[in-house]
Amino acid sequence: MRRLFLLALIALSLSAAVVSEIRYKISAGDLRSAEAIAEDYSRVNAANSEYAAALAWLARGALTLGQTDAAERYLGQTKTLIGEFLKTKRVEDDSNLESATGAAIEVEARLLVARGQRDQAIRFLQSEQPKWKTWWIAGRIQKNLNLLTLEGQPAPELDPAYRGSPVLLFLWAHWCGDCKAQGPTIARIKEKYSARGLRVVAPTRLYGETPSEDQEIEKVWKASYAGLAGTPHPISESMMLRYGVTSTPTLVLIDRKGIVRLYTPTRMTEAELAHRIEALL
Repeated sequence: MRRLFLLALIALSLSAAVVSEIRYKISAGDLRSAEAIAEDYSRVNAANSEYAAALAWLARGALTLGQTDAAERYLGQTKTLIGEFLKTKRVEDDSNLESATGAAIEVEARLLVARGQRDQAIRFLQSEQPKWKTWWIAGRIQKNLNLLTLEGQPAPELDPAYRGSPVLLFLWAHWCGDCKAQGPTIARIKEKYSARGLRVVAPTRLYGETPSEDQEIEKVWKASYAGLAGTPHPISESMMLRYGVTSTPTLVLIDRKGIVRLYTPTRMTEAELAHRIEALL
């Protein structure tokens, strides 16, 4: 009886931590430890959607670390589990299943690119787009399409009033720590280049956390982005979706003709961003 109780405690502990622990190990480049965490979890838990999400993160981690064979193996296991779960539940009703599905699509596309099949990756992502309506899957598909296709194309969702000026889009979320850390850099960039025509716009969206979330967004903006006072920061779900903002901050640099010259769903250094802006001025 005591053994069963201890196993139950272990299972509960692993369940609460498995995905976050795997993500932490992967971010440190330690795929072996991440694999061990998933293996320990599987020993004391039945295959479930959280395990599928863990496998999906292992696939992403292996691919990021250049271990394509491992990535393909974990992707196959993830897709098998997802297929079974989708027979009895909807992806929008299970956040772990949603996470696993989005990550699996991303890994499959990235594996195609790694094999030199970029056009096939684009077609695969485009074929997946109509199948999924939840924000995190649709946004992740769009993000990966943007990474492959957006640079060199006309900027979507751009107000015609900004045409003729270079534009920096700082796409952010009010709960995002990385966005707050990037804010001072964007403020210095604006101060340095606004006299030379650069326009900065900071779109965001409602995340459905509270009924008065729009007020919370404004409160955070004033408190954490004082250096960007006066910068337009519209709430636009369509704009955030079209730019695939599942990673925040996302930065987009658009030239005077309205063509995207930079798309990056991550933070940038001030020197790197300034270098890219100088090329447009």
